[in-house]
Amino acid sequence: MKKVFFMVFVLMFATLSLSQLALVDDLGRLITFEKDVERVVSAAPTVSDYIKHLGLEEKVVGVTDWDTNIQSEKIGNLVPLNIEKIISLNPDLVFLSGGFQEPEVSRLEKFNIKSFVINPVNFNDIYRDLVLIGTILGESQKAEKLSNELRQKVLNIAKESFTWTNKPTVLYLMVQNNVAEIWTPGTGSYINELISYAGGVNLAAPYSGNNGFLQVGPEFVVSQDPDIIIVDSYYEGDELAKNTIINAPQFKNLKAVKQGKIVMVDGNKISQASPSLIDVLEQLYQYFRDNK
Repeated sequence: MKKVFFMVFVLMFATLSLSQLALVDDLGRLITFEKDVERVVSAAPTVSDYIKHLGLEEKVVGVTDWDTNIQSEKIGNLVPLNIEKIISLNPDLVFLSGGFQEPEVSRLEKFNIKSFVINPVNFNDIYRDLVLIGTILGESQKAEKLSNELRQKVLNIAKESFTWTNKPTVLYLMVQNNVAEIWTPGTGSYINELISYAGGVNLAAPYSGNNGFLQVGPEFVVSQDPDIIIVDSYYEGDELAKNTIINAPQFKNLKAVKQGKIVMVDGNKISQASPSLIDVLEQLYQYFRDNK
């Protein structure tokens, strides 16, 4: 059962010595900690973002080749994990993300390697998992303070955007080289929350799919004709998604295209429910406010 214990549970145990600490991960497993966790492998870039925000990078002894958050020894791909490499690093704990990494739990268990799975899917999970990770790493008070600060920052933005009478209509489009296949977030996705808190009206909100994401065709985008289109950019100068939208003949008459209202966001930050998502929220709030 996922997320059985809420933040109150975490904070209660945070006052105990780590030898008495027992926490439930996002797979519903009760994980006990008999000693201080000083050496961790972050096998999920999402988790690394939490650790970075907590300022606890020194406890990380290994990350995957895909990690852009923490500089540490590389362990290879996200899946399958290089167990031999992980063993050589002698970690107290391996952090994993949910979904496609879940089978790695049993592989690690065969070698008596403790793992903890984090699978945030909304903003409340971000606040909660920040406290969980901070508690595991011996910084529960610091994590609680940061969690509350992020929650308040989001609340302040949401309260302000709630008062807007004219909100821009928005679509977040995940595209690469063409618009034949487009993914967009609907109800049940953290990006739907993000758009709403920032003051936009997500035109895909009436729909949903796996984890809230659904595949649509160009005809859907044309029929919705959003005021603003959001696209990813993964590195400086990366305008692939933006140019794909602009150059698609099907989209030449879209309001967002004709008026140049295509906003690029950091793809590394928006692609995971982690503290850096708040940066995207602030960016979109400012953009929506200036273009509503």
